[in-house]
Amino acid sequence: MSIQPASTGCASAAREAGEPLAGTAPVATCWILIEQSGPWGKKALLESRLDPIFGQSLMDKAAGTGVSILLVRHCDRLERLATAGATRVWVAHTAPGATLLRHGTMTDLGAILDWDFAGLAAGALPPFGVVTTEPLLLVCTHSGRDSCCAIHGRALITGLLNEVSVPDRDFIWECSHIGGHRFAPTVMSLPGGAVFGRLDLPAALDVFSQSRSLTLTLENYRGRTCFTSPLQVAEIVVRQNAGIYGRDVLDVLRVIDGRALPMPAMAAVPNGQSSLVSEVRHTDGRAWQVNLRREELSQPRPKSCGIDPTTAIIWRSVGLAEVTPWHSQ
Repeated sequence: MSIQPASTGCASAAREAGEPLAGTAPVATCWILIEQSGPWGKKALLESRLDPIFGQSLMDKAAGTGVSILLVRHCDRLERLATAGATRVWVAHTAPGATLLRHGTMTDLGAILDWDFAGLAAGALPPFGVVTTEPLLLVCTHSGRDSCCAIHGRALITGLLNEVSVPDRDFIWECSHIGGHRFAPTVMSLPGGAVFGRLDLPAALDVFSQSRSLTLTLENYRGRTCFTSPLQVAEIVVRQNAGIYGRDVLDVLRVIDGRALPMPAMAAVPNGQSSLVSEVRHTDGRAWQVNLRREELSQPRPKSCGIDPTTAIIWRSVGLAEVTPWHSQ
């Protein structure tokens, strides 16, 4: 595939159009990572060294469940630890208060198809491998999907390799398409599910460091994958205004007829609905109401390299107020 110059790719066009990062994280409450070295085509699960029939089965099993599947490979390929006859697999649940990451090896990847994907999305992870407390930093380098991931993601990986210690390399991985290549380089931390875009090297190192202390940097923060797009925006607005950095201290609910209710991650906002009211709750009892409005970005931009520009639909905060502590409601 031809590689577009960084100055003409979709990432540059999105910057020029002023497309905001907030509310652009992909939506999934559970992520499954499968180590798969070698090249990845545009559809990684179908165009890699995985059996494409198995890859299609994974896609079918995950569809609509809130589970997303990525391929990963170690960014320092010369130092990858080979596990004879086995493949490394991770499974992460991302919801605040229930974040968890399990890691192990599998000799038969087909066993993943026996997992209860609805249960995974709800936080019932399988008794697979071991629970690990070391978060992972994933950088999208999926060149088969988009040129900007090849250019910006690869540059960031190279910089990280030059900066982190050898032991820390075990926790920094390349991954297939996260979502939002126009925000490249795109980065996700698991198990928290915090997604970032347009990171330079110092910012990426900060994300890596803070993920280990269960805190979030708000610089270039796109949102948390357990929330839908408007709720991602609400969380970010409250964090920015109240100076809140603890990873798992906020939950976000949708307000309907005066009642704050959980909004399932896979529940889409109807296309005709232009506004939404949310309530952001802190574990210490504080609560905020955030009013959100859906808008069209004034300047079109391509969602990916090589395609025509389209109009971006974004969510903006149009009102923020602290309300009665939620445990008193």
